[in-house]
Amino acid sequence: MNLGNLIRSVRIDELDYAVREAGNPNGQPLVLLHGLMDTGASFEPLVDAMQAIAPDRYRYIAPDWRGHGATTAIHDSYWFPSYLLDLERLLDILVGQDQPVTLIAHSMGGQVASLYAGTRTERVSHLVTLDSLNVPDSATANVPDRYRRWLDAHANPPATKVYDDLQTAASRIAKRYPELNDDVIEQLAAQWTEREDEHGRRRMRVDPWHRVPLPYAFRAAEAKALWREVRAHVLCIDGGDSPAKYFCGEAEMAERRACFSDLRHVVVDGCGHMLHLQKPQSIAGHIAAFLSA
Repeated sequence: MNLGNLIRSVRIDELDYAVREAGNPNGQPLVLLHGLMDTGASFEPLVDAMQAIAPDRYRYIAPDWRGHGATTAIHDSYWFPSYLLDLERLLDILVGQDQPVTLIAHSMGGQVASLYAGTRTERVSHLVTLDSLNVPDSATANVPDRYRRWLDAHANPPATKVYDDLQTAASRIAKRYPELNDDVIEQLAAQWTEREDEHGRRRMRVDPWHRVPLPYAFRAAEAKALWREVRAHVLCIDGGDSPAKYFCGEAEMAERRACFSDLRHVVVDGCGHMLHLQKPQSIAGHIAAFLSA
């Protein structure tokens, strides 16, 4: 199933949101939320694996977040609460306000989904996080530097990253995610970049403003307050070899998971951060069992 080519545009305020859909249009909606610097197309291997397990049971909805992929870029700071508002608007339009949904979310997408599930408790029946909930708490000592860098960025806006060719982009991705095989790397390079000029150069399909730190940062206490409100059934799947597990430490991660009243935790051995791309069949099996329980 070529999830990457099944795109529709959804208007949300000033943004044209790119949304990929696959599966049974009348099936149970699964909303797939990608991480930072990614696109919804990267869920294609997971969707294929889910379809093999439960044909025609689910409707898959995979948006590109604002400033990612084919969704409008704002070329300014990306305030984190805006993602929650975007998610709510997408659910209103694509699913309706009365139908609870399952959110399957990777990395930053998991942060958005988990905070939303604690805010709109009645709208999320199941929450699956993939190598997420691991953003370190902000150090107050860094506050002055964050404000300076934010002001500096407005004086000298960041430039979009451009690579000499597709292979150079692929090599860069492979260096960051060595656990992924060559086919997946090539697919990501094609999804994450677009043609820049007639010389074959490739530009990243992500707003460079995502790399600019915001003057405020993540506050774990606020996130935990929202996580304690979550009423959805929760499955946290983490990669056993993911560098993200060192962001907070296991004691802090255990404390965060304990905020959820109904949570299962699975660690997939041998998996890095992009676990849904590295072992999609394994991840799909865990998700399918969770949703069928």
